[in-house]
Amino acid sequence: MNFVDSGTLIKARREVKVPFVVQGKLDDGRVVEMEFIKLLRLLPGKRIVGLAQCEGKRYLIKAFLGRQAKRYAAKERSGMNHISLAGVRSPQFHWQASFVNGHGQALAMEYLEGADSLQDRWNAAHEDDERVDVLTRAMIIIAKLHNQGVVQTDIHLANFLMSGGRIYTIDGGGVTRKSEPPLEEKASLENLSWFFAQFFPRFDDLGQVVLPAYDAVRGWAADPGRVIDLHSQITLSRDSRKRYYLDKAFRDCTRFKCESSFNRFLVCERDAFDEPMKELLQNPDLYIEQGEILKAGNTATVARVQIDGRSLVVKRYNIKSPWHAVSRAFRKSRAWTSWANAFHMEFLGIPSLRPLAMMEHRFGPLRGKAYFITEYIDGPDALAFLRNMKQTNGEPEALANLLQYLSNSRISHGDLKATNFLMGSNGPVIIDLDAMRQHKDPEQFQKAFNKDLDRFMKNWEDQPELASRFEGLLKFPDQV
Repeated sequence: MNFVDSGTLIKARREVKVPFVVQGKLDDGRVVEMEFIKLLRLLPGKRIVGLAQCEGKRYLIKAFLGRQAKRYAAKERSGMNHISLAGVRSPQFHWQASFVNGHGQALAMEYLEGADSLQDRWNAAHEDDERVDVLTRAMIIIAKLHNQGVVQTDIHLANFLMSGGRIYTIDGGGVTRKSEPPLEEKASLENLSWFFAQFFPRFDDLGQVVLPAYDAVRGWAADPGRVIDLHSQITLSRDSRKRYYLDKAFRDCTRFKCESSFNRFLVCERDAFDEPMKELLQNPDLYIEQGEILKAGNTATVARVQIDGRSLVVKRYNIKSPWHAVSRAFRKSRAWTSWANAFHMEFLGIPSLRPLAMMEHRFGPLRGKAYFITEYIDGPDALAFLRNMKQTNGEPEALANLLQYLSNSRISHGDLKATNFLMGSNGPVIIDLDAMRQHKDPEQFQKAFNKDLDRFMKNWEDQPELASRFEGLLKFPDQV
């Protein structure tokens, strides 16, 4: 059997492999062997959550590693206790064990066979009625916690599991008692805002639909002012989440591989950082030369390249002259901006390119030539697609919806040509992201967005029927 200690697991970082066995000592002095057979979550060097077998039984075990293991285990147990005292169901706790070798603590809990999370159900939902059902279930649980002054600080749908028709609340480490019961309204709305801020803005209206379920458990009368306050708080919480989300896209973490040296800065989706991708990033110019040139401009060269049987798009932002090099050296590259904007689109649920990697050549703090690598979208641009269509099938409406999403988030594109939309198999996606920006000032946004719309409408000047159709679709309520 593969026996390991906490030091081995800490050093393994992301390379922890199952099966492995950890020995732990229970409070009564007995030594047990925990055989991990499936990893459910891994926080490198700090925490491992997995399905394990011990003495013929299956448990979900949270293993905390390092010198702070005992403190984090105590925090987890405290949170679980708060959940239980609030009258909310959570997986049954069985025992705690100290690692025999090294610093580590293991908490053994009930493993819910076949459980799915409310996040799974949300992802599978196709209609708003299904989404309302998911949110309503969560509202009832959150209200019960708040009634007891208890708050889940890391509040999201994945922390609610469905098993046997019952809801279980998990992740005690993120649960704390904020006040004596009940939680005051201000703190309640703040916590609710973090919950709703996890969803795309287009689902904000659902909050008003499910809030009465929360009010009913709290014993609150309906209050339009409270709804307005919650909406304002959601905006603030979403902005905070966005900053954290985009910050992670530029550092080494579970999702991204990041390397920074004197000569270059590189960030890549960790799942895409395989040997073929590494070879491409070592010499992207060679791949561009050997690939299919999609655009050859002074400021940017775009090519379709093949690696390991996959089609990718590499966009190189060129340095046109020494003076251009000087002007760009101290600013974020357009590849950096495109990478950030692509994940901003992902955060908001707006269909866009799927980014895979970004790289800048550097000389210390000075930036030079830069590259933005994305998946290839097999489809024509919107201009060619709609010009050649004798009868549309919802494509204009899909394009208008995409523009509505931008408008709702006060985002201007900067170059809204129809050729900057690709008609993929799942609908239109927006490309050419380096001039995109989000506006805080409503008037500045409206000026920029109206300019975008004017540029978009110029595409259809020779197609009056299509132009008329877009004019009807693009009359947004917030336009001035």
